[in-house]
Amino acid sequence: MQHPSDGHLADWQLNDWLTYLEKLHPQEIDLGLERVAEVYQRLGKPRPGKQTISIAGTNGKGSVCAHLTALAAASGLSCGSYTSPHLLAYNERFRINGQLATDKNICLAFAQIETVRAEISLSYFEFSTLAGILLMAEQDLDIAVFEVGLGGRLDAVNILDADCAIITSIDLDHQQWLGNSRELIALEKAGILRSFTAEAGSHRQSIVIGDRQPPDSLLRVVLESQQSAAFLGSDFDWHQTEDGVEISLSYSASVEKIKLPTSPLPAPVQNDNLVVAFQALDFLIKPLLLDTAKLLAEFKRMPLRGRLEQIASQPDVFLDVAHNPAAAEVLATWLKHHMVQQGVPRTKVWAVVAMLADKDVLTVCQIIEPWVTSWHLAGLCGPRGQSAEELQKAISPGLQQPQRQYETVSLALEVVRELAAPHDLILVFGSFLTVEQAIRYWNE
Repeated sequence: MQHPSDGHLADWQLNDWLTYLEKLHPQEIDLGLERVAEVYQRLGKPRPGKQTISIAGTNGKGSVCAHLTALAAASGLSCGSYTSPHLLAYNERFRINGQLATDKNICLAFAQIETVRAEISLSYFEFSTLAGILLMAEQDLDIAVFEVGLGGRLDAVNILDADCAIITSIDLDHQQWLGNSRELIALEKAGILRSFTAEAGSHRQSIVIGDRQPPDSLLRVVLESQQSAAFLGSDFDWHQTEDGVEISLSYSASVEKIKLPTSPLPAPVQNDNLVVAFQALDFLIKPLLLDTAKLLAEFKRMPLRGRLEQIASQPDVFLDVAHNPAAAEVLATWLKHHMVQQGVPRTKVWAVVAMLADKDVLTVCQIIEPWVTSWHLAGLCGPRGQSAEELQKAISPGLQQPQRQYETVSLALEVVRELAAPHDLILVFGSFLTVEQAIRYWNE
């Protein structure tokens, strides 16, 4: 494909740019900040918002981001967010005041980056991150939220000195890049934290930890940072009430209690993500004037997809992006409580699963297995994908329930829809790619 400079940058459509970006850099994942930081410098180091929040962690980043944007809107704050990956359209990565960025504005940001990067090669994710910064910087936003893609220390998002850094749950995933223990992975995630020294007058940052059992390595980094920090389970927490969620925010000797509506996302752990988001916003905005009625309205249109998302009934069809053991535990807990709904017992659970080859597929499926009647395995394309045959070879030694293979998620769903009875449950999970294919199949 030709280089954009061979023609007029303004003539390129979004699909042209995305095809170009996919081939621009030799490595899909290339951790390190030198290249992207240099291009950011050449762009003039634009500030994406008056206050910036970065979110790192193994699971829950997208959910915290979605809750944050809802809380900000319900507080009368302008807010933008950058998340990844997208499900159906690239534009989903950039939301400003609830609206997706337009193709035109994304292309303009790409052209600006392309003009200044010159000889510097950028990965797809690095280009996207810089575009997110540019798109938000044009809007004079109160709050800019950035989801870290992989790790933290060497992720492109870490070129920003966040005013608030959130670390969600820490667990095993991406071990080939981040390390083989929670302690090592936590250190990589903690790379988004900034230390403060009064003598140097360095950056002030609020820290929110959303892991109820944070690794010792993370605790040490937070302590050494000398920044204001709050931990889920000790400094703030929630409990269920009849009319929603009550949050207790503890500051030294005082305890402040605030009522919020329950998270609209099904899994109980989503209330953890809700209160983590609230704590982050409460750190930055004083006073935080939250309108509960507006929050309920924001919850109804919360854009987060693929988190125990129901897309059909009779039989019920749920989609979940769970792809590591910790997420599978959340999914299994939800399954246990969902097996009987409104007094109607489930007869069978049909699991449609497709996972990337670099995931712990056996452990994930073993966690879900007690609730599954039969497995329907599908292949995923791409450099990290694997066929249904390869998936079955990896998981069959540890599973008892019958397994069938399909070339694609769509083919698996087509068969399972015919086999399932009205009171059964079809559960589709294993990857963002798996959920994307399921949504596209249902839309067609």
